[in-house]
Amino acid sequence: MAQLVKFEKTSCYAMSEDEAKFIYKEIFEDVCYDVANLPEEPFVIDAGANIGMFSLFLKQKFPLAKILAFEPAPETYSILRRNLELHNLSGVEALPYGLASQASTEKLTYFPNLPGNSTLKPEEKKQLYELAAERNGKEAAEKRFGGAQQLDVKLERLSNIIKSHPDFTRIDFLKIDVEGAELEVLRGLDDAHWGLVGNIVLETWDASNVRGEIEDLLKSKGFAIKCEEAAWSKGFWMISASREA
Repeated sequence: MAQLVKFEKTSCYAMSEDEAKFIYKEIFEDVCYDVANLPEEPFVIDAGANIGMFSLFLKQKFPLAKILAFEPAPETYSILRRNLELHNLSGVEALPYGLASQASTEKLTYFPNLPGNSTLKPEEKKQLYELAAERNGKEAAEKRFGGAQQLDVKLERLSNIIKSHPDFTRIDFLKIDVEGAELEVLRGLDDAHWGLVGNIVLETWDASNVRGEIEDLLKSKGFAIKCEEAAWSKGFWMISASREA
């Protein structure tokens, strides 16, 4: 059952209080998704919205922002909607599916005790489970990753979303946190739509083996990129991309 978790700068409902605290620190304190050159009314795509912490952060900084927030896990999507209602946020549209290179229905591995780690790439989470067991013991790892469920979730291409919204003239900020499927989200953009995107920030992990491909793709589309190892764990990387002048 979701519980209300209160922080210094916001509050939100979450299935896991510990995970909510981790996400809050990542977004509000470490400001890992901070972009300096956004307009006062940015249009933002949030791929992997989870419980909505990023939307809460961005709307505090840019009250006039318009956000499309994508979250495919049904229970997490429900909490996302609940958090948007809790803060009476306008200009945020939550959509119950994920973004990918092709429109399809796929199996999502959902972790009810650690929903932010739910993934379309479950083989990578086996490595995280083993690391957690090595550091904290098997019982603790099982508590976090146990009870995994296989759920059918809908995926859509970002270009199809753009085509269905003729008022889209730009994407000021594309934020991606999709647990191993980052490259797939980017591959869902047609060549004709790449020019609409001004800034991208995404998280990736060495185990996904896609960091090099992501960097090469972004460079080929005219972005200047910065890649830094994440503060919270070795092997995780934050890639920031912005249009070169």
